[in-house]
Amino acid sequence: MVINSKSLLAAAALMPLSALPLPVQAWNFEGHVIVAEIAYQNLTPVARDKVDALTAKAVNALPKKTQHIIGSYKDVSAFAQLAVVPDMIRKQPAQSVWQQMGEAMPPSLNRWDEKKTNQWHYINAVYPTNSQCNFVRKPNIQLATQALYADFNGHPQAASLMFIAHLTGDAHQPLHTVATSLSKYWCKSDLGGNKYTLKGPKKNLHHLWDDGLGLLDDKQQVLELVTALQQEYPKATLTLGQPGDVARWIEESEQLAPLVYSVKQNAQPTQTYIQQGQAVVEKRLALAGYRLADGLNHALGTK
Repeated sequence: MVINSKSLLAAAALMPLSALPLPVQAWNFEGHVIVAEIAYQNLTPVARDKVDALTAKAVNALPKKTQHIIGSYKDVSAFAQLAVVPDMIRKQPAQSVWQQMGEAMPPSLNRWDEKKTNQWHYINAVYPTNSQCNFVRKPNIQLATQALYADFNGHPQAASLMFIAHLTGDAHQPLHTVATSLSKYWCKSDLGGNKYTLKGPKKNLHHLWDDGLGLLDDKQQVLELVTALQQEYPKATLTLGQPGDVARWIEESEQLAPLVYSVKQNAQPTQTYIQQGQAVVEKRLALAGYRLADGLNHALGTK
């Protein structure tokens, strides 16, 4: 499947809730909307009703400017729109996110000294695996997302739903799971490809994969991709595993590192690399959407 890319959402419009600068994100906004909309379309009726109620609670608690930004994604569910918000609030104290929605932050998320959510989005396991470097820190996406799913199963909350929708997508983006050293002589992390520079329109490897190697550049084609990906990768043809099995998702993403890093630093990606990467992105987006739906159906669908 080939989708022509045209434009990105203007960076100046992406204002975080805390008025702090927006950091580099995992998948771009389009990618997160696609994952969450695929999930929404695969919810059971019972789960969908509960997701709608929690989503409304979350959206109503957001500042008007944030509501306006996420509302610019037309013809998708409010749940899909909500999935982009965690990238806008990485510097906001985590507890305040739950408080803003009239909720209490799960104790399992409150055990780390770092109370902001920026570290929840990645883990940076070292590539290649025989390297002596260790870039993994706590908290990280595996610990945070596992804690969110575990708490949500018994205690569904609007803020938790928002983060689950987002971080499930992040766990399927390879460069939110691995990092390599930029030096042969000491451990110098490329920060998940953010410092792995390239030639071409995308100036680093992370940015290239965030944009799906061009697949996710066009905001207007989100709904088209939601439909096309489900047609190309029907749920019954994929191995989803157990609901909320974050470790499995991250392991799969790590296994893609040889392809991801097969482009040399400071080189321009070849058309072959772009095509191979887009095929990977398509499947990862579909898997993330179906797995998000499975996790929510498991927690909400039969109660």
